[in-house]
Amino acid sequence: MTKRSDVSTARAQASLLTVLAVASVTPAMAYIDPGTGSMVVQMALAGIAGALFYFRQLRLAAVDWFRRAVLRQAPEPVLADSKPASSETTH
Repeated sequence: MTKRSDVSTARAQASLLTVLAVASVTPAMAYIDPGTGSMVVQMALAGIAGALFYFRQLRLAAVDWFRRAVLRQAPEPVLADSKPASSETTH
């Protein structure tokens, strides 16, 4: 079992390494050209459209399965009287 001081020392070392790594970052002198940026936007929009279509199809399949399961197990309706009502009229 690790001691509490060992964990504290490990956290302090990790924090120090993180601060040093962030502080020593130099500019990359790189850029994303407009063609790459528009391609990234197009991929994001295509992913959203694909996800919407997929989940629509999934929802429709689930609704169809549920309807078939409910209709298959539902008892047949009982009709009250199959004879038409008499049309007796009094004069």
